[in-house]
Amino acid sequence: MKLLIVDDNVEIGDMLKQYLELENIEVVVTNDGKQGLNLIQKDTFDKILLDMAMPEFSGLDVLENLKSQFFTNMNKIFILTASEINSEMAEKIKSYGIKQIIAKPINMSDLLEKIRN
Repeated sequence: MKLLIVDDNVEIGDMLKQYLELENIEVVVTNDGKQGLNLIQKDTFDKILLDMAMPEFSGLDVLENLKSQFFTNMNKIFILTASEINSEMAEKIKSYGIKQIIAKPINMSDLLEKIRN
């Protein structure tokens, strides 16, 4: 399995990468939303962990760009957020085809189970 993590928090990206690689998952990490969008467009990933709150180019910006480019695999994207997601925002996220919203702090065993299923 090949996984992309897009999160502006370097420590979170590194921690997730170390843990998931121990579980035999190939992990690519970027700390920039625009670079994450470029990676999604140029490479193939089985799953994508996308942080919502990033400076300059947020997770929502990434989703809007993917939707405008007719990206059809939105269901393989998992949203990561430390922010409270109200019902309006949850509906907006789901309207993109996103199935999973994962709250930080992350329970690693739960995350692994979600990624594998």
